Amino acid sequence: MAIPSWPSTLPDLRGALSSGGSSSLHPAPQATQFDDGPPRMRRRQLFVSTPLSMTIVLTIDQFVTFKAFHLNDLNTGARRFMAPVLLPDMRQIGQRVCWIQGEVAWKPFGPTQYQVTFILVVQDW
Repeated sequence: MAIPSWPSTLPDLRGALSSGGSSSLHPAPQATQFDDGPPRMRRRQLFVSTPLSMTIVLTIDQFVTFKAFHLNDLNTGARRFMAPVLLPDMRQIGQRVCWIQGEVAWKPFGPTQYQVTFILVVQDW
């Protein structure tokens, strides 16, 4: 089964300036404790994933597209997808494998827009 792609009618995943950032640049290492000596540390995953706080403002039509994408293509957020994300240099947009972690929050943002907030996990960001 092919991995779905972020709809081209939706904006790139830059996020609002107030929403950007991450609580963890990389996943914490796994520690194994021993009776004596320091703990052994190792990576938790074979690839690096970075969770980014994402807040995007969508028009009504974009919100309908996003809702259908999240429900149908992502199976309410259970699947990975390819998406254009703002890279760490803050100048380039790159295609990365992503997934939405947890719930998606939304609220009206003015008379003709919606504000959507979620944690976007980006692989090899």
